[in-house]
Amino acid sequence: MSNNEIMKSYLKKLVIAPLLDDGFTGKYPHFRRTGEDHIELVSFQTNKWGGSFAVEVSCVFPDSTNKNYVEWDGLTIEQLTVWNTCERYRLKGMYGGWFYYRDLYSKHALGFGNDYLDVSEKQAFDFVPPKGYKLVQKFNDDTAVEICNVINRQLIDGFKWMRKFVKKNK
Repeated sequence: MSNNEIMKSYLKKLVIAPLLDDGFTGKYPHFRRTGEDHIELVSFQTNKWGGSFAVEVSCVFPDSTNKNYVEWDGLTIEQLTVWNTCERYRLKGMYGGWFYYRDLYSKHALGFGNDYLDVSEKQAFDFVPPKGYKLVQKFNDDTAVEICNVINRQLIDGFKWMRKFVKKNK
């Protein structure tokens, strides 16, 4: 299995299945749950270069003057995603705001935090890191499980943000 396939299989089992059990509907990468006066949204944003993703939560208020969406005309509830909203909460990720499912190297950049270098499966076998970079994550099944555990812990904060957001915007 590729790293992508491994990560998706663990996401389905350890993150998405509990979301579905908790009343969310949809399929990867977008999920929604209809509340009494709002719709809760969870979306996974894959890095366009692969190897990492981010997770965001938000909600909309269909019958309110404060709808929290940019463009909804013509969309059904099943088409609505976090990306249609103005305000959202992004999980912190593990490295630089992203969840990486590759081997990851880090170098401290003066005044700018860390600089990350993710290495694809093909490169990993004979990869020699540039000077100053050190391995901070070796991707394997255990890493995929840890990523899912971190997402689930951070989703708790995301749902707390959402509850406050709903209360503030009712």
